[in-house]
Amino acid sequence: MSVGEAKSLDAFLALRTAVMSSRPLDGLIPDTYARDHEAFEALSNQRALIADWLVDRLDSRGGSSLSILSVGCGDGALDTMIAERMLAGDPDGPTLRYVGVEPLAASAGRFRERLGSIESDRLSFDAVVAAFAETCLDETFDVVMFVHSMYYVPDVAEAAHAASALLGPGGETIVLSAPRGALNLLAGLLAPTIEGHRQWFSDDVLEALVGSVAEVRFPASIQAVVDLTEATDDVLDFTVQARLTPELRLLVRRYLAAVSLVAGRSEVAHPVDAYVVPSSRGHAASVMLSGRAHPAGTVLKDRQEPSGPRSASSRLLPGR
Repeated sequence: MSVGEAKSLDAFLALRTAVMSSRPLDGLIPDTYARDHEAFEALSNQRALIADWLVDRLDSRGGSSLSILSVGCGDGALDTMIAERMLAGDPDGPTLRYVGVEPLAASAGRFRERLGSIESDRLSFDAVVAAFAETCLDETFDVVMFVHSMYYVPDVAEAAHAASALLGPGGETIVLSAPRGALNLLAGLLAPTIEGHRQWFSDDVLEALVGSVAEVRFPASIQAVVDLTEATDDVLDFTVQARLTPELRLLVRRYLAAVSLVAGRSEVAHPVDAYVVPSSRGHAASVMLSGRAHPAGTVLKDRQEPSGPRSASSRLLPGR
């Protein structure tokens, strides 16, 4: 074990000891969730890299139209980036149908505002205020996306089946979820359960998908960095998905400094794994772990196997 690894372990054990002797922590509240999420995103380059990867994949589908269901769309910040880029260029290009599902009414309203700000007669959009399990839709889609939202569903396999039922011929479900690692150790240790279950990370998602759908593809793991050196207390709480006590915040900051990629700061790696489930039925479950080329200028590492519980570093980015 290196000196750096020993320091990281010591910092984590000190935090775990303090957690074991403290009262259960409260979770985040809806009133400040979107605000703190946006402040968190300002410290990270992950959203832009996700947009790059998704636009590249969506563009490759071709065709005269594209319909997208974004599950857990939040305030639509990522979806707006995607829609703007999909609609740029040829004014006679494909039409785009975009529907967001979001349980927080204020965030869903912001989704509508953001998509409504795009000036294009090729775009139609809507937002449904509901949890995905309670959503009733009377249309099908080319793509159903779960971008950092599969953490919160009660049952991953059921959510995947529900998504599949909403796909048209040739459609696909895309799930982007964080692997376990340095930052997600914090969420695993500190975050309260959600409706009786812990948050699902990418290895949980893969296990559930392989056991319940015909085919799972693993095209990429997107490598990103979040710099929490100057993070406010609210952003730090958002990062670990719990309201921390002053003592625990101090220990969390010490841990982040210990696992930082840059000495003297708290810059933490946080990859996000991408899984794709094609619309298909009647076949035995299989996994295709294949890297996929990506345009130059992005930070993307092709993967040969999913990141599991022992992945060196990652972070939990709830929401979109």
